[in-house]
Amino acid sequence: MFSVEQWRSKAPNRGIWLLDTGSKVLFFAMLFLIGRWDIYSYYLRFIVPVLFLFIVVKSYFQVKHLPWGLSSTNTVEKFSIGIRLMVALIFGFFVVSALKGYSYPTNFIHLSSPLKNGTYYVGHGGSSTQINYHNSHPSQAFALDILKLNRIGIRANGLAPKDLNQYEIYGETIYSPCEGKIIKVVDGLKELEPNQMNNQTKNYRKKNPSGNSVVIQCKGVEITIAHMIPKSIKVKQGQQVRDGMAIGKVGNSGNSSEPHLHIHAEKNGKGIPVLIDGSFLKRNSLF
Repeated sequence: MFSVEQWRSKAPNRGIWLLDTGSKVLFFAMLFLIGRWDIYSYYLRFIVPVLFLFIVVKSYFQVKHLPWGLSSTNTVEKFSIGIRLMVALIFGFFVVSALKGYSYPTNFIHLSSPLKNGTYYVGHGGSSTQINYHNSHPSQAFALDILKLNRIGIRANGLAPKDLNQYEIYGETIYSPCEGKIIKVVDGLKELEPNQMNNQTKNYRKKNPSGNSVVIQCKGVEITIAHMIPKSIKVKQGQQVRDGMAIGKVGNSGNSSEPHLHIHAEKNGKGIPVLIDGSFLKRNSLF
């Protein structure tokens, strides 16, 4: 919609054009940072801004001969300018909030990748609720929800398929991200159908939020790996594990809307930033 409006720009002067364009630039910046591009194709994340930039250049040539004209005393025009500024501020707020999620405190832990065979996408990650809804939960403040992309940059065969096997990451082997000791194992819980987040499953999800899961004591930090396929877990409580050792398979058990790997680190009940192979991953990161 914004792209079509920009293409057909009928701004009365360059000042209004600049305000309109600035608002739309912030809108597309917000989409670039916050949008879940794995749903429609990760590659569109870059194609859409490039197309919009082309439209901006084209529309500028339509208004470059006009005066700047932001000094109007017309009440209606003043109100219109105020609305445009307010919209720009709203989009700007979301952009700044998302960018804040790219920073992290220094008490992080280095982990190796728990997934080895493909291109993986971070659906939730970072230190801001704009890009990581877990951030509002103290123990999971820096949690990661990870999906896998196919060759066209999509996480599943369809927008929201009901078959678990249609999700690229389903059944992927999970590897221990560090050397440590298994201090908790939960297994044998059923899986949910994708998007089965309703009253019928409410009690199950509330009682078993992590689903089939393991907790690894690693470098004084507890690493939780959640939502695995029932009976796929290969380790036992009290067992020592090596970095890179297979521990289970990605599933959709517990409080999960679709197959994904959830991982978070905590110490004394407080979330710890996780660096995977040296990188702090945020929403839309690939590894």
